[in-house]
Amino acid sequence: MKVVQLTRTFLKKPLYSVALIVGVALLVEGLSWTSAFDTKIKILNSYGGAWPYVSLLLRGLILPEVCTACILVFLVNQHHIRFGIHSVELTPRAIGLYQLSLLPTVLLSFFIFNPITETVRFLLEQYPAYTFSVYWKSYVSGTFSWDIYFRYLIPVLLISYLPVNISLLSDYSQQRQQAQEAAEAKAAQAVQEAQAVIAARASSSSVPAPTYLASLKGKNSHGELDFPVEDVFYFTIEERYYYAELAKGRYLVAKTLNDLEAELDPSRFFRIKRDYIVNRTAVLNYAYWENGKYIVRLNTPDRYEIVVPRARMQIFREWLQGSQQPLLDEAGTGPFMLTA
Repeated sequence: MKVVQLTRTFLKKPLYSVALIVGVALLVEGLSWTSAFDTKIKILNSYGGAWPYVSLLLRGLILPEVCTACILVFLVNQHHIRFGIHSVELTPRAIGLYQLSLLPTVLLSFFIFNPITETVRFLLEQYPAYTFSVYWKSYVSGTFSWDIYFRYLIPVLLISYLPVNISLLSDYSQQRQQAQEAAEAKAAQAVQEAQAVIAARASSSSVPAPTYLASLKGKNSHGELDFPVEDVFYFTIEERYYYAELAKGRYLVAKTLNDLEAELDPSRFFRIKRDYIVNRTAVLNYAYWENGKYIVRLNTPDRYEIVVPRARMQIFREWLQGSQQPLLDEAGTGPFMLTA
């Protein structure tokens, strides 16, 4: 996924921003009680107890700043609509430019929200003794100063950019999950179609089938075992030793991957990489990963995953769909060759 489509879910619902600002205010208040408990007790007593203190906190801080948060989020959302910002590329440069494009609106928002916030603060704090002179001097003209502007600057940046980035992360996570589910559904459908094609060919074919390797002998630290090759999830090589992975465990085998590729039934086993041959019945699904690579998941107890390049995946898909083409390497020149 290279681009995130911006649904702005977090920005379109003001209640999210209200919850955010209330949470931040309560966090700051809790930290102040933790760090300066004695001082806060004196302040609480000076206001005449807990209820007057809480009432003042609500009227003088939380409720007015809830208005600030709603206005800020509304302005940022309108910025997206006005300038047609519908998607963001998943590169540091594009994300950085996206964040910077919002900055002028955020910096100028003070001149829009401040009179509204201060009016709400005046109505809550001065009730019922309203006077125009107090309103104009203390809540309007007296609040339009550089000191008040810069005091608001950091909270405004946080209140603006937190919802923006939460919304961006939410869109990214949701769209990535949808893409992965779609790829897995497509892969599962391809596997089912391939198995149906194989079953149809097997039932209609009258030509005697060639003889392929049916069983192998392997050994591990516990002893030796003769097993049918159809029980093998995959064959692999590690440190120049060749192994068969079964439900019963991993067994060392005497045949190289080149030998196995030549002797196994090509409709059942596929050389997916230089160091892996997989059993068709062990393929659970595959999904796009990143940088042109795919993850093939096997139906092993631990859901074993193999990273496969895009070029090899094309041949692998054709094989899953029942293609009888020869097994080609990434360059398309011929079978893999791996010395023992």
